[in-house]
Parts: sequence; C-alpha cells; structure tokens
Amino acid sequence: MRINLLGPLQAYGDDDRVDMAPAAQKVRQTLAMLVLNAGRVVPFGDLMDELWKSDPPASAHTALQTYVYQLRKRFSLGNPRRGGAVRAAGPLLGTVDGGYQLSLPADDVDVFRCEPLLARARAEFAKEDFARARETADEALRMWRDDALVDVRKGPVLQAEADRLREARTSAHHLRIEADLHLGRHHEVFGELSVLAGREPTDERAQGNLMTALYRMDRRVEALQVYRRARERIAAELGLDPSPQLQALHTAMLASDEALLRPAGRLTAVTVGRRAPRHLPAPRERLTGRADQLARVTAVLAGQGRQDRPVVIVGGAPGTGKSELCLHAAHKASGHYPDGRLYARLREGAGRRVPPGEILRSFLRGLGAAEEELRLSTTDLSLLFRTWTADLRVLVVLDDVCDVGDLTPLLPSGAGCGVLIGSRQRLFVSSSAAHVELSGLSFDDSLHLLESSVPRHRITMDPEGLRRLTRLCRGLPGALFALAAQLRRRPHWTARQATAWALASGDTDSDPLGVRAGLDRTLATLPADLRPLVHALLSPGVPDRLTPALGAAVMGISDQQAEDLLEELAERYLMRAQHAGVDGRFSYAWEPGIRQLAARLSSAPAMCSA
Repeated sequence: MRINLLGPLQAYGDDDRVDMAPAAQKVRQTLAMLVLNAGRVVPFGDLMDELWKSDPPASAHTALQTYVYQLRKRFSLGNPRRGGAVRAAGPLLGTVDGGYQLSLPADDVDVFRCEPLLARARAEFAKEDFARARETADEALRMWRDDALVDVRKGPVLQAEADRLREARTSAHHLRIEADLHLGRHHEVFGELSVLAGREPTDERAQGNLMTALYRMDRRVEALQVYRRARERIAAELGLDPSPQLQALHTAMLASDEALLRPAGRLTAVTVGRRAPRHLPAPRERLTGRADQLARVTAVLAGQGRQDRPVVIVGGAPGTGKSELCLHAAHKASGHYPDGRLYARLREGAGRRVPPGEILRSFLRGLGAAEEELRLSTTDLSLLFRTWTADLRVLVVLDDVCDVGDLTPLLPSGAGCGVLIGSRQRLFVSSSAAHVELSGLSFDDSLHLLESSVPRHRITMDPEGLRRLTRLCRGLPGALFALAAQLRRRPHWTARQATAWALASGDTDSDPLGVRAGLDRTLATLPADLRPLVHALLSPGVPDRLTPALGAAVMGISDQQAEDLLEELAERYLMRAQHAGVDGRFSYAWEPGIRQLAARLSSAPAMCSA
C-alpha cells in the first residue's frame, strides 16, 4: 500500500499503476486522517469531528464503521481487534478501544518521506553546506504535485494539516532558493523569484531574496524599487514596518556593501552550477512478485540498522529480472543519496567487457571533474574517484557484473555512499554485503504479470491459452515480458498462437523468449576452452540432472574436471547443486528454464574481451 497526499490523493495497492483512491469524499477524509496518524490511535470522536464538525448525525458512528469497512475491503487491511489475530506482514487497519489505528510503514507515505528530507536540508543549510542543502530541499520539493490534500474535503483537522504542509512547502522553496543564492546562482533563480515575490507581495523572505538576486545582477535600482513596493504593501495590508532584517538589507544596498555580491557557500565535490549526476535509467517494466526482495534491498540502501557503507548484490539466473529489481530499488532509495546516482553496465550487449577507465571517466565527468583530470590512467582515475566520493552521499549501481575484480576500481570510498550490484555470478565483495538471489516467479505471479501486460479482452478471449503460455516461460520475468511485447505488437494473435510461435521459433536461431541472449552473455564469462563443454551438456539426450561422473562421460574429461565445471556453472546461476550422494559428491540440475528455453544456443556465443 502506498499513499500520496502531497497533491491530489493517490492510493496504490499491489499494482503501482492503478490508483485505488476512493471516490466518496467522506471515505477520502477518513483515509487521509488515518494515514496522517499512521501508527497512532485515532479516536472515534476525532474522526467524527473531522467528518461532521460539531454537528454529527445520529447515524454518524454507523457511517464511520461503513467507511472503515470500505477501506479495509479496498486495500485488504484486515479487521483485527486488540488481543485478536494479527497478520504477520503488510499494512493493517485495526480497531482498538475508542478508535482505529492504521499500521503503515513511513516509507509508504509521501508526507513521511518528505519531512525527514526537509529537516536534513535545514540542518545542512545551518552548517552552511549550501550545495547539499539545495539538493536535499529540491529532492523534497519534487514530491509535491500540488497543494497537499488539494482534492480532499477538509474538516478542522485536515485543514490545519494542509495549512501546515503548505507552510512547509513554502519554507522549503525559500530555503532552496536561498541555497542557490549562496552558491551564486542568482541568474538561474531570478525568474522563479520574480513569480514567487509577485504572488506573495508581503512575504519579506521572498522580497529580500529577489532584492539580493537583482543586486548581484547589477540591477541595484530595481532592487531598491522592490523594497519600496514591499514596504508600501506591508504598511497598507498589515499596518507594520518591514522587519529589521529587510531594512538592514535595504541599508546595505544603499551603502553599496560589497559583501552582498559575494556568495558564501561551502562547496562540496558536486560543484556550483552543476546538478548532482542522475545516471539511473528509468525501469522498463513494473515489478511483480518481488515485493519482499525490493523491500530488503531498499532497506539496506537506506542504511537501516547499518553503520558501514551499504553494499547489496542481486544475483540470479538469466531472465529472472535482476536489472529491473536493481533499477526499481535504486530509484526508491535515491532520496538517501543527494550527491548523485551513478550507473554503469560492465558488459555491453554482445558481452564485451567495458574497461573500468571508461566507466570511471563517465562517473567523474558527472561529478564535475575537469577534462584534463579524465586523461589519467585507470589506477589514478580510481584514486581520484575515491577522493571525490570520500565526503559524498552517492549511490553507485553496477549491473552485469561477472567478476569481483571488475568492481574494485569502481567502488566509492565514502561511508555515506551506497553500492548496488546486479551480478551474473555469486560474488564475495565483503563480509558485510547483503545478498539477494532471485529465482523464478510462482505460477500465480507469472500469470498475473502476463495478464496485466496485455489488454483485458485478450485474457477473456483465451484464458487457458494464456495459462499454457505462462507455463512455457518457467517463471522468468524476462520471458513473460518478451511474450507480452509480442502479443501487443500482434493484436490479432491469441495466446495459443503466441505459444505455437514461441515453440516453433525455439527450434531456430531466433530468441523468442529473450533468454538465449542472456545465457550467451553468461557463458561468455567462462574461459573459452570451457564453452564447448557446456554446449555438450546442453545437447539433446543429455539428462537434466548430472553427476560429475555423468558429466565427465558426456564431455570426455576427468570426473574432477567435470565437477569443477559444474561448480562454475552453479556459481553463474545456470545450475543448482543438489544433495550430496553416498560418495560425498553433489549432483547438479539446470536452473528452471535454462534447458527448455535455450535448447539451441547461438552457434557463435559472444566473446568477453578485455
């Protein structure tokens, strides 16, 4: 469940694309009251005062119960009472003595995600770290889509909360502009300031900031005119004189005080005039069946319960959706990394290894390094990257990693930095790294993913065909999305026709399910002399489950060599070790879908070049 209140009310359940906000105004009011008080008991009397002010009808309590029932049903929030059974996980709307209590994680409500950012921005501004304060305030302001609760009917409580949030938004806006002024960005914010000051003619903070921007643009006369108009409006509307601060600014301008021309910002490595790098691509698809894994990755990246630099490694077989999970998690955790989000794939589409120096130059260029610094050797670029990131909060996302040696020069040094790795093989980076391994989706999740990716009438047209098509994909999100894309490109096809096409294409060199290319890239990380042996293991007639002895017979090598190769394939998520036999040796089975979905490998698998 995810609720957005900073603008029109939005409420999402398991599907992030479907806004489930109720239409009835009193149900919306009830939801807003419960969300803003998440984790606390909201007394029945407070809810009735909000809904009916001081004149509730005789049926108010029954009506309130109906509204709560509708919310529980709409969002699957259960109905536990104190002392009764409570669900193990997920949001919960409980009845307690005298009121209701909504249990909802703070990260699922935009208001509660925004407020810590605003507090952090104020603290950074107070420390004169204006570059970071500016980025943090901007991060918070981007959460607002309009005035808070703009389309929710408001009683006394919600009106007070909407007013408080409006003041918080205005204050954050002023703080961000003042940080820009301290950083010498008066030209960039002048247009925005002009609109803000014109809209709020008695807001002395806006008028003073506009005066400062004009003065630094060598428009002193206009700056003094702003003061004169503000003084007149304040006197006419409020019957007051300008504040001592605004008068002091006016006096300094009359005296041509040179200090007004000098920005006072303490700069961080993300230099003045340059936005923090945001290299993350947008996720291509939504996530299905990965809520637990997403929650774990984002919790680690958010630093929950950790003192050291968070490092997360996401691994899994080809087609399990490693890259998509990494992108979703990185975007969700991005607010914790105001100094930048850096992204790189360590393998190109054909499997070629991207040189670390090329990636480091992209990272450093985004952080603001001078071009002459980018001509250094890879070793020196790595040292420079560590220096630049020592005091920053940067998230580094590295995808398509095949070797821990490729990571070493690309890791940031700052304790406030985070690292998210999508890997084609099991890696050991550090003892504190968190590991998240992906397997195939359950059939129900797979069917839901495919159903939600094609128009509704395609589902009702051939439901059994769609189930057969789902089974063909063996729980691999990559294969499911590939088939969904084919159905969208060919709207006249039924699911049965798509199944027939996929089975027929699987006997050719094409890749209907989009997994063969990933398998080729994974095999390309093996030494060249081992790849033909893997092709032999995937040949028709070879059992799906292999022992070292059977593998040795198929490949014509010794038992020990076969066991070493089978372990290599298990490390690369292509095989899975089974229980050891009486001889102490393991047997190995292909990961689901590898054998069936990649029966014919490319005759010329991609090569990994240094």
